This record gives sequence, structure tokens and C-alpha cells, in this order.
Amino acid sequence: MKTYQPSPKKKRPLLPTLLLLGILTCIIVLTVSLYTFYRPFTMEDILYFAGSVRSGIVHQFESLSDTIASWSDTSEPSAPPKEEDSHPPYIEFTGEEGDVAHLEAQGTDPPDQVYLYMLDTQLGPMLYYHQGDIRWGDYLYGGEDPMHSYGCGPTAAAMVINSFGNTAVDPTDIADWASENGYYALHGGSYHSLIPDSLNAYGLHVESVTDRSREHVTELLSSGHILVALMGRGALTNNGHFVLFTNLLESGNISIADPVNYENCTLEWNLDQLLSELKKSYDNGGPLWAVSPAES
Repeated sequence: MKTYQPSPKKKRPLLPTLLLLGILTCIIVLTVSLYTFYRPFTMEDILYFAGSVRSGIVHQFESLSDTIASWSDTSEPSAPPKEEDSHPPYIEFTGEEGDVAHLEAQGTDPPDQVYLYMLDTQLGPMLYYHQGDIRWGDYLYGGEDPMHSYGCGPTAAAMVINSFGNTAVDPTDIADWASENGYYALHGGSYHSLIPDSLNAYGLHVESVTDRSREHVTELLSSGHILVALMGRGALTNNGHFVLFTNLLESGNISIADPVNYENCTLEWNLDQLLSELKKSYDNGGPLWAVSPAES
């Protein structure tokens, strides 16, 4: 854990003290000179002049004291920002309902930006990852395919693992893990087994959802699960497109985390429509997996 160390105390500067002594010396010399060469001044005039000089000295001393205090301030620095204040902003919902036609394996979001947002999910706050993020969009998955086009699997898995697993990861970490362990498909994205195997490997509990009725999926969401869904429409590959079912809304719709389309994360989605568009050809427990912390 990082500790916040105060800055070392500064030594009181010598220059302001010498400057103050110089001013006092000049004033004394000036007073004596006036009294010596202009004796016609009465004692009353001299006392008035001395009072004015005294007021000036006091004013100068106060100003220098403030300056010295600011230069040699040994008070504790301001406390660092609280951890909760440093979180990225949450994605805001528009209140509009999405269309499954927007769920594509190739996104249209700008690739030259950082996507740094949080999502509210049934498991708690989750950091959103976008596969086209400038930090890793051009990273070559398997050394061959750019993440912005083929990385929905590692990106979806990384979102869940990073926030609820036992290791902090980003999409490139899971892409490397997939490549090293045989889950990368050349020019085809990821094998479906990436989802259950990677999540299990990073300390999460994953189960295949064979009962994909609205009632059962709603029950899973309301009981503290995130669902990884393999959608049937794939704009680039025959492997479809991975998204996350993240939250059950009061309207009965759900929210999703789409690795390739930020706008889709701001919309509400009809659960029946999404379930009807799950990929018809699947394996390894797909096209729908329920994820929860291993402790449960």
C-alpha cells in the first residue's frame, strides 16, 4: 500500500532577515542625519516623523513575516485525493432502447481515444474496456490480428476478470494468455472455450446457461451474476461477437457491455430480443455463460 510522505521541512531563508536589518539600519541613519543637519525641526516634528517611521517599519515587518512564513511553511501538505474520488466516471444511460442490429463484431467508434468509464453491474462496479482503445487497439492478437477487429473475446473476458477476478488485467493480458494456451483462432478471433477457461483460470466461477428462458436469465441476473453472451451476428468472423449482460433494470430491460461499441453500453436492451439473437452454432457451454465470484 502506498503511503503519503510529507515533504521535508525547509530551512528558514537568511535573505529576508538580512533585508529587514538593512531597512532598519537605513531608517536609523536617515533619522540621525535629519536631526543633525536640520536642527530647526522641533522635538514635536521629530516625534511625529518617528511615529511615521515606526508605522512604516511595522508594515514592512508584517509583509516580510508573511513572505518568510510562505517560504518556510512546514505544515502538512494537503491530503491525497480519496480513492473513490479517483474512479473514472460511470457510463450514463440515455433511456433509449437498443436494436440488435447495432451489435456488430466491427465497431464504428473512434479508435484514437482512451475509453475510461465504469459500469454498474449485478456484481458491483466494473471498469469498461473497449477493444479499439488507443492503448491496445493496434496490438496484434496472436501476433497477427489487431485487437480492434478481432479482440472482442479477450476484451470481454478482461472486463470481468479485472474487476471481479484475482488479478488486475487489461485486454492485451488476456490476448496473450489466449495465444499462449491455444484459444486464439487465426483471422477468426477466439475459440468459444476462451470464455469459461480464462475466467476459471483467473479465479471466477463460470457455468453454462442451458435454460435460456427469460425467467431463468432474469433470475441469474437478480441473484448476482454477469452473463457472457455469444451473439449470432458477426460482421468479420464466423465466431460471432461477445458481449456482457451486466444489469437488470427496473424497466425489465437489461444493460450490456459491448467491447466494440461504447454507445451500446448507454442503451437499454430488450432481453427477449437479445436471447433470440444468440449464436445458433456454439460449443464449450455457449452461447451463454453465467459468471460469479468463486466464493459463491
